[in-house]
Parts: sequence; C-alpha cells; structure tokens
Amino acid sequence: MKRLGKFIGLLILTAFLGSIFLLWRMYDSEDVNILYAEPELHLNAETLISHFEKENDYYLEPEKIVEIEGTIKEINSINNRITILLEGGANESACVICDMQTDQTIGIENLRPKDTIRLKGVFKGFLKDAIFLNCIISQRKTNE
Repeated sequence: MKRLGKFIGLLILTAFLGSIFLLWRMYDSEDVNILYAEPELHLNAETLISHFEKENDYYLEPEKIVEIEGTIKEINSINNRITILLEGGANESACVICDMQTDQTIGIENLRPKDTIRLKGVFKGFLKDAIFLNCIISQRKTNE
C-alpha cells in the first residue's frame, strides 16, 4: 500500500512539473510573434544611441519589443543571417544592429544604404551598439 501511494505521489508530481514546463514554453519570449506584438516603445535610432551614450539606459530593458526607425548604414548576410545596421547619429562608430527574422528576405533586396526604414524587434542589450533580434520590417520608408 505504501508503494502504491509513493507511486501515485510521484506520478502527480511529474504531471505537475510537466504542466509548469509546458506553460513556461508556451509563454517564452522566443515564441512571441513579432509581427502581431505591440511594441512597448517607438524610438529613433539616433535617440536610442544618444541615451545609451549618456547612460540613460534605465528606460529600456532587455526582452522589450521596440519599434525603431533609422537610416540604413549597412545590410549584410554573414552566415546566412540578414543583419541591418542603422546609423547612430553623431557618433558614427555606434549603431543599431537588427538581426532579421529568416522570413524577412522579401523586400530587403530592394533596400540600400541611406534608405530610411522602420523595424520592430526584441531588444537584447547595449555594449557599443544596441542589439535587436527577431526583427521584422514594420513600415518601410525610402528616401526619394
């Protein structure tokens, strides 16, 4: 009888822990569909870089979804990953690095440096540059 009770208790504990794990995976930020997610902030690339250079980084925490607008400095596809770098303004060495989602290849081939673009992605942090992952083109604007 004691063995059966231990077995049932272990079974219930396993089911409980499995449920918690499944719920955690369901609501994990990596699974958020950026296309439909509402951004928590709307920023200009130059403004973002200047705030970080002045150490005013308290308003933007990692894992926040942000919509950012800026001028394209460079587009590269190193290691089959498309990355768009946005100009950082007065400090030409700092920029905003946007690692694009793999489904964003359509439309990127028409983009060129000096085009203005609006991207939406997950902020990961700031070292010398601001880094965003899982970016999508939110609204495209080109200079005419």
